[in-house]
Amino acid sequence: MVERACELQAALGFPARMKMIKVLGSHQDSPLSVSEVARILSISQPTATKHLAILHRAGFVRREQVASRVHYTLDLDTVAEYRQVLDLAFAHAFTPCTNTFDCDTCPYAATCA
Repeated sequence: MVERACELQAALGFPARMKMIKVLGSHQDSPLSVSEVARILSISQPTATKHLAILHRAGFVRREQVASRVHYTLDLDTVAEYRQVLDLAFAHAFTPCTNTFDCDTCPYAATCA
């Protein structure tokens, strides 16, 4: 879980990507192309492409080829997963570790962050 939490957090660790989450989330009914995302955020298309690729690799966005364009939507399952991972991380932050922080042999490693 620690690795996945870090992967998700790293994907969101840039202001443009956080803004993209907001843009795509507010357009769930109408997927956006890279050009549209770039225009809304006033960034270049190559910059938008780079950041959308990072979000896609982490699972935050879905891509769909439509003719010659690629449309993006927010993946709500990954958003829910991220929220769950954060909730677990903070819930366990105040619980003493019973395995001397040896995550490799811990029976609770799957639900502990």
